[in-house]
Amino acid sequence: MDEPSSTSPSRIRAIEEAVLAVHGVATVRVWENGTTAEIGIRVAPLSSPSDVLHAVEELIETLHTPYESCEVGIVNE
Repeated sequence: MDEPSSTSPSRIRAIEEAVLAVHGVATVRVWENGTTAEIGIRVAPLSSPSDVLHAVEELIETLHTPYESCEVGIVNE
């Protein structure tokens, strides 16, 4: 099986929807960089950034395929 060259728009949307369902995530943005999905989250005001980040990282670990990598970070802008 060939390695996919990029993350599809439907795959990006699925990641966004899954991450938005995590308690404490206010917004999410997913960028594609080849076979890497870069995920930026904004944490809800009353939530712990470290707890939310950990929950999102655990979720992403279950979602990503062997052919892609995902980087998760908090967006402060």
